[in-house]
Amino acid sequence: MDLHWLRVGHCKGPEAMARSGGKLRMIEFPSYVGAIRHPEHGWTLFDTGYSDHFFDATRSGTGRIYRGILPVTLPEQEHLPRQLAALGVEPGDVRRIVLSHFHGDHVGGLVDYPHARIVAGASGAEQALSVRGVAALRHAIVPALLPGDLQDRLDPVAGYPRVELDGGLQGWDLLGDRSLVAVDLPGHMPGHLGLLVRVDGRQALLAGDAAWTTASYRDLDPPARLARSIFDDWPAYDRTLHALHRAAADHPDLVVLPAHCPEGARTWSGAQA
Repeated sequence: MDLHWLRVGHCKGPEAMARSGGKLRMIEFPSYVGAIRHPEHGWTLFDTGYSDHFFDATRSGTGRIYRGILPVTLPEQEHLPRQLAALGVEPGDVRRIVLSHFHGDHVGGLVDYPHARIVAGASGAEQALSVRGVAALRHAIVPALLPGDLQDRLDPVAGYPRVELDGGLQGWDLLGDRSLVAVDLPGHMPGHLGLLVRVDGRQALLAGDAAWTTASYRDLDPPARLARSIFDDWPAYDRTLHALHRAAADHPDLVVLPAHCPEGARTWSGAQA
């Protein structure tokens, strides 16, 4: 098994949104994507980050408001297809995409992989397919980023075998060998998922937006109260944060990788060195 934790663009937002006591200064929130190679089951992506499609989809209407609130930058070298090509991966080689949730910064490149099955929480997919206009903006969903055949390619995660994980976490075994286990991490958005990956005796939990930073789960330092209005279920999110805290404390071989945290990326890079 190989796990490549790839930075695919970033947005800028106020630090005060990300953590209690944060300043009003604007900071970068990178979008990280997991590219995982299984020796028998091929390539899986966890989320897709930003893409040129994101800029096209947010050029006008409510999408333009979205981009105005959270300005996005995508350097040429960070485009996901370019990074995958450097690993010898063509779009058709991607067999499945596990989506943490349907926010625009996590599904921006979804249409670039037309042959991949899409594993997601059913409630998240239902919401993403039903909202439009102001309702979509309020939930940070960009409908134009969703493939037209999403329903045909969707594999609801609840259809996979259920497994019990340490720390009270629940998951689903995606490949039948527990090498890829989708993890129920509720609170941020409906159907929010993480992905537990076993790599050479280590474990990485790709946490999506269940924690925005390493400090969030390590120090139990949640986002500021100002940000809580955009969460689907704040009490559930708080329970998830505590579950991540326990999991990391109980398992020294586990690296938790929040989707927007450079510190987590450096930790995984160091663990692989």
